[in-house]
Amino acid sequence: MGLALMVRSQIIQSFVARIWVERADDADPEWRGHIRHIQGCEETYFHDLEEMSEFMQQVSGIPGTLAPVDPDKVVTIEKGKKLAAKKHKPGKGDD
Repeated sequence: MGLALMVRSQIIQSFVARIWVERADDADPEWRGHIRHIQGCEETYFHDLEEMSEFMQQVSGIPGTLAPVDPDKVVTIEKGKKLAAKKHKPGKGDD
């Protein structure tokens, strides 16, 4: 087996996303965001995670879907409190 067959092909796609809440006096707060594809320099604003995912698929050429939210993993933080970082414990599937 040649060395070329042993090397895994990997395509790096990097994105930077910024997400915030906009509050209008007469409307409910709404999530907004901006995402930029680092390798191609494309960028866009979005109104929900589906729009963000569509942009990522379009510029990377890699199809995908958003994973459903696991309610057991949602964390609520009270205003003014800090979230303590959890240490990662190696387990099965870690490389």
